[in-house]
Amino acid sequence: MKNKQPKKAALYCRLSVDDGRMGESVSIGSQKLLLEQYCKDHAIDNYEVYDDDGYSGTNFDRPAFQRMFEDIQNGLIDTVLVKDQSRFGRSYIEVGMYVEKFKELGVRFIAVSDNYDSMKNENDMMFPMRNVLNDYFAREASIKTKTAKKAKAKAGQYIGSKPPFGYKLDPNDRHHLVIDEPAAETVRRIFRMAAQGIGFNRTTKIFREEKVLTPIAYFNLHNPDYFKSDYWRREFDWHVTSIRVILENEVYLGKLVYGKRKNVSMKSKKKVFCPREEWIIVENCHEPIISQELWDDAHRMMSVKRRATKTGEFQIFAGHLYCADCGHALTYSQKQRRDGTYHGAYSCWLYKTHGKEYCASHYINYDVIYDIVLKDMRRVLKSYRKNKDEFRAFLNNKSSGISSQRIVQLKTELKKSQGRIEELNHLLNKLYEDNVLGKLTDNRYVQMSNRFEKELHELMESVSRINEELNKYSFQNNETEKFTKIIDQYTDIKELDSEIINELIDKILVHHKEEIDGNTYQQVEIYYKFVGNLNRTAQNAA
Repeated sequence: MKNKQPKKAALYCRLSVDDGRMGESVSIGSQKLLLEQYCKDHAIDNYEVYDDDGYSGTNFDRPAFQRMFEDIQNGLIDTVLVKDQSRFGRSYIEVGMYVEKFKELGVRFIAVSDNYDSMKNENDMMFPMRNVLNDYFAREASIKTKTAKKAKAKAGQYIGSKPPFGYKLDPNDRHHLVIDEPAAETVRRIFRMAAQGIGFNRTTKIFREEKVLTPIAYFNLHNPDYFKSDYWRREFDWHVTSIRVILENEVYLGKLVYGKRKNVSMKSKKKVFCPREEWIIVENCHEPIISQELWDDAHRMMSVKRRATKTGEFQIFAGHLYCADCGHALTYSQKQRRDGTYHGAYSCWLYKTHGKEYCASHYINYDVIYDIVLKDMRRVLKSYRKNKDEFRAFLNNKSSGISSQRIVQLKTELKKSQGRIEELNHLLNKLYEDNVLGKLTDNRYVQMSNRFEKELHELMESVSRINEELNKYSFQNNETEKFTKIIDQYTDIKELDSEIINELIDKILVHHKEEIDGNTYQQVEIYYKFVGNLNRTAQNAA
């Protein structure tokens, strides 16, 4: 059945983000005013405005345009008016295609500022030329926009419209991020849980049960008019993807990362991932939410395949046990005893996969490694509690190879050398003045200045060596402070869990069993975070 409604004119207006920089002359309001004045001058009373504000002209995937075209196909529109061809679109192929479709459907197309009327200018050669020029302009604008964004990114300026979860835009500088503390604490918790070996699925389940707001729901809480759809209303519906995106975002280390993805082409919305070497990464752009150590711990645990045992538990040593010979991880296996309990043990992955030609088994019982690590942790903690200053001095001396007495000696030498350098520079200046004033002969000046220059060069080399040695000590001192800050939290350790192991242990090397004086022993090396192996290598009598 044919539509009996009187046909109307469609006033189509469009403005992209980049067009907005051109000023008021192309604004939606000015376009609408121009087209309404045209209708008034030409006695067009029945019309409707269709406007796409913030949409690119490089394609026709725009809501208002699609609604207008649907009305055209339903026979509701007989005329389409635009300010100029560039407001209609910048793709010369698609513009021409749609204008031809309009003709087929008996719809008149008018571009007011271009003086184009499909009813009067059917053979106007400038129409396709303007389409080509508009397409060229769109490509040039796209290149300039990308170049400007890259320049801002290289300068460490944040250019996104919506800040990452955990941050908000600085009210004094929208290109700078500041920490949004409530959201930031959720981010820290996600990283801590990952470092403890808690998987993505379990994390989402915990957050749902605790009714933790999702990133999109949290953002909408502070920006209630931002989202047009109601998807955000599923406030606590955390997904694995959300967790993964947060854990892989280096913005939480204080970095700005730009260019991870790019559009397939100017006219396509489809994006593809770029190789890391093409990214723009700028350090120290804003305050980090997490430390590099927490990031490393989380990503190390993420790289470990963690499968639940038959009892539904995850191994607390996952990601920490390694073969001392080939370097591969030790894999866990579990067998059920006759009484129904389970017996667990570790062995070298390379041996289990490829056989004894590649490595030995390095078999060790779960209960044995648990006992060794627990005893060594308690030993370290007891030593620290007994005399903290002595323990710190031991750690610094152990790793840097520099005693406290040597530190005092180095600082004394440094002060003395720096004083002499200052004195020599003064003497060289005085020699030069005396030579210029004729108080010192050229030969005498050369002899003395050469001697002073040689001494100055030797002192500069000495200062460089001293600073290098002191910097090594300073670095180790920082590492010592990091470790002691962790163990300060514990008065004693009664039992092990994944949190304690992830916090204190870097890696554990398990050697193959060997015979010593008729007895079988197995060596285990425990490396602690920041400070390494604390010397007392455990021996397990097998």
